Amino acid sequence: MKKLFLFMFISVFGLQLRAQDNTISTRPVAVKLDKSPQALGIAPQVSARLKTITNPPTNIALFAVDKRQEQDKANSDVIMVISVDQQSGKIKMSSIMRDAYVNIDGHGMDKINAAYAFGGPQLAIKTINQNFGLDIKDYINVDFYSAAKIVDALGGVDVNVKEAELPVLNNYLDELAIYEKVPAVHVNTAGLQNLTGRQAVAYTRIRKVGNGDYERTERQRSVLVALFGKMKSSGQQAFPAFASQILPNLETSMGSMTLLNFAGNVLNSKHKVIDEARFPLDGQSAGKRINNVWYLTTDLKATSAAIHNFIYKGIKPVSK
Repeated sequence: MKKLFLFMFISVFGLQLRAQDNTISTRPVAVKLDKSPQALGIAPQVSARLKTITNPPTNIALFAVDKRQEQDKANSDVIMVISVDQQSGKIKMSSIMRDAYVNIDGHGMDKINAAYAFGGPQLAIKTINQNFGLDIKDYINVDFYSAAKIVDALGGVDVNVKEAELPVLNNYLDELAIYEKVPAVHVNTAGLQNLTGRQAVAYTRIRKVGNGDYERTERQRSVLVALFGKMKSSGQQAFPAFASQILPNLETSMGSMTLLNFAGNVLNSKHKVIDEARFPLDGQSAGKRINNVWYLTTDLKATSAAIHNFIYKGIKPVSK
């Protein structure tokens, strides 16, 4: 671990020196949060409960915003909680359905993905913590374009594309091409293949094929798992690319060294399998139209218990 940390420090320090001439930027887009429990929506009973847990995992919110242009106030297309065991490096991914009907402080009941558009990461984190009894203090956010750059920095990602997904995937590629003013490179055949950054982003946006948004969260997790896998297989060789090409494309409340330490825990982990889950579970939610808008109504008490069991107790939920 000491050798790895030293390697990280040398890599980042060297790149930061080179960045002074503006040839390389190694810093993420830093956003300061009010990290008081009240501002983050961390309830006193949640803090008290976590004190009884030995070495609780670090929970980080991961958002991907549906943002086409710089001035857009966008909803969060992806909402995940990444939980990292600081002792073993074990990783868990918890997807939260973006249509979940929850209370957003100051805005009433709405889809959880609207919290980011209403109040940025501060309100988005607060909304997750308040509704699901969590203790998230930091976040990472990407938009379509930065996510594509991250995938490309890691050499693309291997994805098994289904035949029925091709038309929708290519439609999204055409849409991105209009905004970026670059030709779209379509995916022409189904099967396991290496997708570029733009193709991978388009793949994670597919919603109207298969089981709607439920299956879309599976696509999002599969891409993220594949990216983590590429980083792990690259080992220490991944750090220069992480520092020079990935960090600048992240918006986060964490500093560069904190992020690199997080990456070190991931790469040093002996666990090859990332545990995944999606919340709310089928038996704890139901689609419902309210004022002619479709929402995923949720048993918040049961969902909070299921998330807590998964993250802190290692009990993988079984959908009923």
